[in-house]
Amino acid sequence: MKKLKVLSLVAVSAFIGASALTLSSCGPTAVLSDADINPILPEGDPTSEVTVSFWHSMGHNRTTQVERIVEEFNEQYKGKYKVVLDQVAGTYDDLDDAVRTRLAGGEVPALTMAYPDSISQYITSDRYMSSVYQVDNYIADPEFGYSQDELDDFVDEFLDEGRNYQFEGTWSMPFYKSTEIMYYNENYFSGDNLQNSAKFKGNGEFEAKRAVVSAAGAKATDKQLGDLRKWVEDHDGYTYDVPTTWDEMVALGRQMIADRQAENVTGEFYPVGYDSDANLMISQLAQRDIPYTTNQPEGGDLANQFLFNNEQTETFLTELTGLIREKVLVTGNTSGVNYTNTLFTDLRTAMTIGSTGGSSYNVSSNFRVSLAPVPYANGQQLYIMQGPSICFFIQNDPYVQKGAWLFYKAMAETENNVTMALESSYDPVRESCFETQTYIDWIAKADLDLKYAIPNATKDLRDKYITSDVFIGSDVARDQMDEIIAQVVNSNYSPKEALQNAYNACRAAVL
Repeated sequence: MKKLKVLSLVAVSAFIGASALTLSSCGPTAVLSDADINPILPEGDPTSEVTVSFWHSMGHNRTTQVERIVEEFNEQYKGKYKVVLDQVAGTYDDLDDAVRTRLAGGEVPALTMAYPDSISQYITSDRYMSSVYQVDNYIADPEFGYSQDELDDFVDEFLDEGRNYQFEGTWSMPFYKSTEIMYYNENYFSGDNLQNSAKFKGNGEFEAKRAVVSAAGAKATDKQLGDLRKWVEDHDGYTYDVPTTWDEMVALGRQMIADRQAENVTGEFYPVGYDSDANLMISQLAQRDIPYTTNQPEGGDLANQFLFNNEQTETFLTELTGLIREKVLVTGNTSGVNYTNTLFTDLRTAMTIGSTGGSSYNVSSNFRVSLAPVPYANGQQLYIMQGPSICFFIQNDPYVQKGAWLFYKAMAETENNVTMALESSYDPVRESCFETQTYIDWIAKADLDLKYAIPNATKDLRDKYITSDVFIGSDVARDQMDEIIAQVVNSNYSPKEALQNAYNACRAAVL
C-alpha cells in the first residue's frame, strides 16, 4: 500500500533545485541543459571501476534475488561497474523521505526505487532543475537500448507509467508492480461463522462438521469446506457467495449484519475492510467516471490539475461515509488500527481489500484465505496499479549513469525480473515473464500458499490497471484522498466541506 507523506512542495523544489546547482562529487554543477536532461550513453567503458549506488527499501527477505543479480552483474562487469545495494529505509514512504533528505545534503544515488509521485518531486516544476533525467536516448541506443520488439515485450501499462509525468519523455522504468486484491475468509463464507454457531447450537451434526473446518483452519480442504457449506445450506443456515460488483458487496455486507442480528450475535464486526482510503477513493472515482486530477500543459494553471471538487464526488463521498457509519465498510483511516488486515486476521472482517504486495499481512492460521478481484462499480473493472519504478539521478560521471542503465537492464531481463517479482508477490513487468517455466510452475502451486496464489489471481488483470497523472502536487491530492473519508466520519465535516478543504490544500501546495 502506498501512503505518501506531504512535505512542503516549495521546500522540496528549493532543496532539489539547490542540489542540482551545487553537487560536486555526484551531481551536476550548473543549471541543466537539454543534454543533461536526456543524455546519450557514452561509448566504451570507464578506465577504472565506477560505483553504482542503488537505494532501496526492500527488507532482507525480499532481496535474495536482487542480491543474486547484483553479484552476477558485478562479476560480468568487474573492473568497470560495481553496483552497491543501500537499504536506506524500510518502507516506500521512508525511502522517499530519505532520498529528499540526502539530496538536500548533496548525496545522490545512481538509481533508486520510488513511486511516481515521489519521482515527480525529484523532477521538480522546472525540468532544468531536475535531479533525475529521462531515459529516452538510452532506450533508443543502438547497442544498449531496447529494440521495438523488446519495448513491446513490456506490459504497456507498466511502461506507459514512466511517460506520465509533468513533462514529456520517459522519466522512470518499471521495476515490479502490484495491484489491489480482495482477501476473504473462505471458512466464514462456507458456514464457519458465529451466526451459524448460534442458530445450530447443540446440533451435533453441525458442530462436528464445523469442528473439522475450525481444526483445519488455514489448511481446510475443498471437501471439508464443501461438506460444511452443503449441510448449512440444506438446513437454511448462513453461507455467502463472493461478490463481483460494488453493489453486490454492499448488499452482502448488509446481509451479513442482518444475519448476525437475527441470531443475536454481538461484538465488533465489519463485513468489508479497505486498507487504503486513497486507493478506495481514486479507484471508485475512475470506475464512476468522476474527474480526479489531470496534467496541465507546460505553463498552464496548476490549480486546474485538481478536478475532484465536484457534485459527483460529493454524492459518492456521501454514499461511502454512509456505508462506514452503517458498519458495512471500514477503512484504514476510520478503523483505529491503520490497516484493516489486522481486523481481518482477528476475525473482525470477512473480507479485506489490500495490496497484492502485502499478502503476508493477510494470512491467518485460523482460516483459509482466498482471493478475488476487487468488486467494481459502474460496470468498469478497473484496478489501481501500484509497485515501485526505477529513476536515475544525474551524475558528473556519465559512466555511472551508463552503469545504472546496464544494471536496470539486468534487473528487467526476463528470467531475472520474474524471479525477483515473484519473490515479493509482485507482478513482473515483461510479457515474456509470464511465459517462462518459472512463472508457470509458480502459479501452478496456487493451492499451496498465498504467495503462489497472488500472481495466479492477477494474471488476467494487467490490462485493467489504471494510474493517475503525476505532477508537482499529485502526492498532495493523493494524501487528501487518504484523509477525506476520516474527515467526514471522524471529524464531522460534511462531504462538501471535506472536499473544499482537500481542494484548498492542493491549491496551496502549487500556488
